[in-house]
Amino acid sequence: MDLLAALALVLVIEGLAVAIFAGSLPEMLAAMRVTTDAQRRVLGIVMVVCGAAAYLAIRG
Repeated sequence: MDLLAALALVLVIEGLAVAIFAGSLPEMLAAMRVTTDAQRRVLGIVMVVCGAAAYLAIRG
């Protein structure tokens, strides 16, 4: 059940980001197009590590 709650929170946060930054979303997407696969992969890994560290700090 905690996993479903966490996934629901992700949807809320992502939805808020899209709603708040709707005007600059095309620019952000264009910026993502010029990054390499390796840069996006590193960003994803950094986000996973930060999220896991935050989770462990909060729930640990």
